Amino acid sequence: MPSTTSARAWLPAVLIAVLAAALYAVNLGRLPHPDELYHLLAADGLLETGEPAIGTDGRYWRGYLFTWLVAQSIAVFGTSLSAGRLPAVVFMVATVVVLFLFVRREAGPLAAWVSALLLATSPFAIDMAQFIRFYSLQCLLFLAGAWIVYELLRAEWRWWPHLPSAVLALALLGFAAYLQPTTLIGLVGLGSWVGVTALVRLQRSALPTSRKRLLVAGLVGLGLLVLAAAAASGVLADLWQRFRATPLFLEGRADEFWFYFVVYFVLYPTLLTLSGLLVLLAARKNWRLTLFLLTVFLVSFVASSLAGAKNTRYMAYAQPFLFALWGVGIASLVELGRDAIGRLAAELQALFGGTAEQTRRRLARGAIGLAVVSIVLANPVWLRSATLLAEVTLPIQTPPTDWAAAQPALQPWLETAEIVVTTEELGPLFYYGRADLMLSATKYPEIPAERRAPFAPDHRTDVPTIATVDELRLAMDCRRNGLFLTQAKHWGPGAERLRDAAVEELLLSRARPLDTPRRSRVLAFVWDNAAPAANDAACARVPIR
Repeated sequence: MPSTTSARAWLPAVLIAVLAAALYAVNLGRLPHPDELYHLLAADGLLETGEPAIGTDGRYWRGYLFTWLVAQSIAVFGTSLSAGRLPAVVFMVATVVVLFLFVRREAGPLAAWVSALLLATSPFAIDMAQFIRFYSLQCLLFLAGAWIVYELLRAEWRWWPHLPSAVLALALLGFAAYLQPTTLIGLVGLGSWVGVTALVRLQRSALPTSRKRLLVAGLVGLGLLVLAAAAASGVLADLWQRFRATPLFLEGRADEFWFYFVVYFVLYPTLLTLSGLLVLLAARKNWRLTLFLLTVFLVSFVASSLAGAKNTRYMAYAQPFLFALWGVGIASLVELGRDAIGRLAAELQALFGGTAEQTRRRLARGAIGLAVVSIVLANPVWLRSATLLAEVTLPIQTPPTDWAAAQPALQPWLETAEIVVTTEELGPLFYYGRADLMLSATKYPEIPAERRAPFAPDHRTDVPTIATVDELRLAMDCRRNGLFLTQAKHWGPGAERLRDAAVEELLLSRARPLDTPRRSRVLAFVWDNAAPAANDAACARVPIR
């Protein structure tokens, strides 16, 4: 049986896990992001057919293990957003615990608590924990794999004792990269730290200087040869193209190298401003840990800032390293400032003269506490986390679409329309069980080139897909009646960049709007053709119920 001491050592980790789980359980059934429904629909298909099926021929294979875990959750708790999000909750809680244990081992309990709380309460962690996607699992795998690498370089390498750990680290990191290719950027950061550590060890070794120079020259030469081979084979160009690739809905951010900086500055102005000082304070406490955290995060941050596609989820794997760096620095600052805080409290007591000593002491402590609270409140991250949990949309955000709220108004047409056309197929498939044709300039190019053609089914959802207003016009001409569904955020002059003015003109001239609840943010149009086009070769491509 474990000793009382070892049991107590695990209590803080259990406590942080319970607190994180309780936080992520708040409003767990909030409205979904469309991408979440890929896994939820595929999980239903997995339970019914044994494959991640959506529709008859659609298959969503990406992140299959995660889909399988979602399927097990909904098999137990029923198909719902809350049940589908439970695996993500578990993985995010595990990430917080792993960070706590890692930092506690290297920098002590105070640094561990600060680091874990910064991560657990961040909007990034809350978003990943309540997101039916593989980001929380990617985050856990990368952090665990990086910790193993850190431990392997702590001592001199020994093949047989260390080989199993090395294989485990490669497996964890490789699986994280399989789930999300942005992990490759994190691997560059981790590899950079390994290289710096190797150089420091070489510098401190007893090898002759001439041999040290020869080793460094050999490694540099090998690296240049690898780069030359990658360039000659086209691999380097392909990697660069992938690095700079940007989907249509993110095109406006492709060159915003300041994107992630602005996000951190808006949410954590105090901590970001003091980052330089916090790094020095962290180095005072554990320079090796600080170099590790700083290198992995900084390389990931800079590379991600230069990449084409940008979203805070793409930096998920790197977030724990930043919060650990800040946490260790804050803990070091507290340790250094304890005496100064004590002196400040004593001097403040003198300002409250004329009252009892106990009252003066309480007033002084209260003043210091208020000062600390004011620093916390000045960083609006708490507001973003709270509004995320409460499903409150900030002025700079676009509210999510509530497909379920529009269903009563749409049901008569969902039952009778010959065709249902939508600009986003996942919501209608999940809530209505129907999406006959998708109009999407962003998803159409994602159909494999050898299968891509107007009205070809999307390989993931089996929904026939088009990209232009002419193809929509054909669909409307060929069907006696139909229902067109879109989201309010994609309609009108102030809409997002996915808006298509030509589509709007066609619908306003050929169809009539349906009344849908405003809070649903679903726009619906219906049309009737007294004499639809003949069923010629062109019309034969248009789906019909």
